[in-house]
Amino acid sequence: MKSQFNKLVRHKKLISRCLFIYGFIAGHDDVSHMIKNRNITLKRLRRCSIGIIGLRKKLAARRLLLISLLSLGLAIIIPVLLFGVLIPTVNAKQNSVSTNSQVRMSVVAKNLNNPRGLAFRTDGELYITEAGVNGQKTQIPGPAPGVILDFGLNGSVTRVYQGVQQRIIVDLQSTTVDPKDTQLVPSINGSSQTFGATDIAFDRKGDAYIILGYATNPLYRRNLGYSGANLASLLKINLTRKGKVVSLKKIADFAQYESEKNPSHDDLVSDPYSFLIQGSDCLVVDGGANDLLRVDRHGDISTEAVFNTRYFPNVKFPVQSVPTAITVGSDGAYYVGEFSGFPFLEGVARIFRLMPGQAPQVYAEGFTQIIDIAAAPDGGLYVLEHASHSLLLGDGSGALIYLSPSGQRTTLVSDGLVLPTAMTIGSDGAIYVSNYGSYAGIGQVVRIEIVS
Repeated sequence: MKSQFNKLVRHKKLISRCLFIYGFIAGHDDVSHMIKNRNITLKRLRRCSIGIIGLRKKLAARRLLLISLLSLGLAIIIPVLLFGVLIPTVNAKQNSVSTNSQVRMSVVAKNLNNPRGLAFRTDGELYITEAGVNGQKTQIPGPAPGVILDFGLNGSVTRVYQGVQQRIIVDLQSTTVDPKDTQLVPSINGSSQTFGATDIAFDRKGDAYIILGYATNPLYRRNLGYSGANLASLLKINLTRKGKVVSLKKIADFAQYESEKNPSHDDLVSDPYSFLIQGSDCLVVDGGANDLLRVDRHGDISTEAVFNTRYFPNVKFPVQSVPTAITVGSDGAYYVGEFSGFPFLEGVARIFRLMPGQAPQVYAEGFTQIIDIAAAPDGGLYVLEHASHSLLLGDGSGALIYLSPSGQRTTLVSDGLVLPTAMTIGSDGAIYVSNYGSYAGIGQVVRIEIVS
């Protein structure tokens, strides 16, 4: 049993990779006590490993919680119960209002299902990806023992134009953590943790590209057959001028690339979360694989950079980088934001700067759980924190921060944002943020105007 436990600890993705949190539900008295006091060490956990390893007969009675964050997928980054701490649910009628007198915030889209990346088309239409809601019970193994993912066709893309909100694409592939025998914090509408459509961008012709998350081993995708073939992939969508879908085509397969190349030489997981279009290429950050990938016009994938694990004196295992955001700065360089994996230490998330063909260099640090970044008109950066405190503390308050070219930081919004998941800048200069991004049915997009 000791060897089994050591093997579990060595399987780093179980405790720190991509947009996942892994924890254990109380079932053994010693484990319950340690969880309550958040004072878990590997030595103490080994002594009570009987409560969490090899429980074939006891699993039903002593429930094992292996919690995934999206991610955000993540992926993606979804409210869960970890170590007895609730990442808060919210009142469905709650409005997004900032008390900062220098900020005007208004809702431009609502009733969304786990809203993620968003982008404007050249004619002013706003498009929003939605990861979706619960799966439909076709199941595949999750990213860790004891976790099952339900596959479904629940993702979508919503269009907002001249005040009219409409889902123009539905039935996109998604996976959801099965709540059976797992104590999860449900969203208002009872949905579980869903990984699906995570970002969108437009090329110069006005065609859309979206990426779908996945959040588990690429090899399991074959169990879904043709229906699940688009998970962890880049899709091209031909649209009419009025936003109607003409065709949808798969361009690149990140799950296949991870299984064949495994650039980080680590466990196999793919969960693409954010991307941008530059010329005829797409630059994609995969929070599961911890890398930055380039997709050329032919759909061929190459590795642009790998983001290595880190070690901290007070953490007894390696901490994953988890890249979640990318933008191009005014200097032409790529800037990549990292979420930083379990145990979600505060103030350790970084922004990397890299030029094509060069290794990433730390540009700024001291942030917490970065989920998106965007270039500001003056050469600075806007930085969106999914949560401004460690997710283990149960505070879902996010923040929008301005980072000047000289390195000075100004918090623009520190209230009114709840687990935000993405942002974009409109032609009007306002910042549009996917808010309540980890909830189904009450997700929204807010427009933030900074008053000078």
